[in-house]
Amino acid sequence: DIGDEIIFNENVTVTATGVGSCTTPICKDTEALLEAQFWAIGGTGNDPFLVEDKEGNIVLHGDTTLLDNKHFFNKTSVCLPKDNACYTFLIGGDLQSDIFKPWGEYFPAQPSYSLFFDGKLMHRSDSWLFDSVRFGDSCKPLCNEEDESLVEFFLYDDSQRFSLENDEDVDNIPEVKYEYEWDLSIVNRSSSVSVSSGAVPQGPGFSPLVHKIMCIPKGGCSSFYISVPNPNGEYLALTPVYSLAMDNINYRKVSLYSNHNQSQTTNMGSCTVSGLCDVQTQDLFHLELRTPEKNENPYGSSSLAQSIKNWNMHWIFWNHGGDIYYEHNYNDLNYDLNSSFGVIECVPKGGCDSTFEIRADWSVESYAVKKNGVQLDDTKVTDVNLETTPFGQNCSPSIPPTTSSLSGGAIAGIAIACIVAGAAAVFGLYKRQKGGKEKENDDEVKDMAESQK
Repeated sequence: DIGDEIIFNENVTVTATGVGSCTTPICKDTEALLEAQFWAIGGTGNDPFLVEDKEGNIVLHGDTTLLDNKHFFNKTSVCLPKDNACYTFLIGGDLQSDIFKPWGEYFPAQPSYSLFFDGKLMHRSDSWLFDSVRFGDSCKPLCNEEDESLVEFFLYDDSQRFSLENDEDVDNIPEVKYEYEWDLSIVNRSSSVSVSSGAVPQGPGFSPLVHKIMCIPKGGCSSFYISVPNPNGEYLALTPVYSLAMDNINYRKVSLYSNHNQSQTTNMGSCTVSGLCDVQTQDLFHLELRTPEKNENPYGSSSLAQSIKNWNMHWIFWNHGGDIYYEHNYNDLNYDLNSSFGVIECVPKGGCDSTFEIRADWSVESYAVKKNGVQLDDTKVTDVNLETTPFGQNCSPSIPPTTSSLSGGAIAGIAIACIVAGAAAVFGLYKRQKGGKEKENDDEVKDMAESQK
């Protein structure tokens, strides 16, 4: 009601002053009210969300629909059957906020959201790129937890614009349908067996938000391959973002620019050098990283930051031959707090000629570097919080690249949308060949690594 104070989360109080058709639907005895609340400061929020039933049918869809340069609250309500039900709420976009911006900057603030079902809070988040929430009285595990791993794939693409290469008049070219092809395989001794594959249709008539759950035998090495649409050799000007996780370990969270990357392959799970790599010429590099529960950036302007910007996470694997992997290849967006990230790659044999470096400051709770399954412990601090680990045993660390090389920088029912203006008090690959290795055309970083020869 107008004049009521809404405690959106522990940081924000919104006073309703506002407008719209705000009537909450009256549900039947066999139904429960689903209510999705969104709140943001400034900027336009137009991120899609949808709700699926247990058969995968979309029973509700919409977007956050927030207006510019104000504090806005958006509420969408619908009655859903509550008995023998299981629903999945999905939301996604191409931007993840790490901080509240109450001082009127023009940077768009990503909406926070709260999800209620039958009067109970199901989930709340102040920082997300993608999110999925399952609720209802008959939800069961999606995979056999004893012998299967759960792989979760999200993609968001609002490009839906088509042009031929070198065509400058992009706005006048009609939208077309296109597909991202993907394949999830089990990899063993340079061979692979496809477990799940398909295509992600995009273009007019398709939701820009895509979510897939796949189950794969536990304990093995898996490989996920995705290709950029290129029908009949025509160029598609696309800028999708996607994330890939297995058993709550995130392995990829990136923008996939169609003019740079034609495909990407991501290795996940329990991989071995003999199962994934050419043992004669390659070693297995495995990074395990954990972020802290709170963002305690000493240079940050707000203690309310809910994620870590990718440019605050600095790590790099390099050798004198110029082969480089660094954090931006695997996460060029934000790192979630209290979360695990993994990188698994086959790298050229080089022993002490190869080096891993990380700025192990407030952004890193813990990390481990493994070579062929063995954790390396010959780590030395070469600068303030800069830790260097040679990719060999008992090596004297090589002269590292300069610090600048570490700057790293998708039912039926009556839905009632209600937008309320509020006054808030806020405290402040590279080309990837399937089965091979990835290379990044990053001249600046390569030159810095080359200068260390």
